[in-house]
Amino acid sequence: MDDEDIIRTDIEFAVADACWRHEVARHLGTSVAEDALTPSEMKGEPESALRLAYEERLRALQAWRRARGLA
Repeated sequence: MDDEDIIRTDIEFAVADACWRHEVARHLGTSVAEDALTPSEMKGEPESALRLAYEERLRALQAWRRARGLA
């Protein structure tokens, strides 16, 4: 693991996760618990801001895991 990759992916994931959670709260009108964030309605419609935020969060999570040897 490279320290710069760990730091970069921490930041990327935190930003992507915050953006996605913001879109979920805006879409639903309230924030929800982490375990409730996986149903398909939480991912949004194709090309919506919610779907784009979800996909970016997923991409950042995968990079975060790769940087730590978890994927």
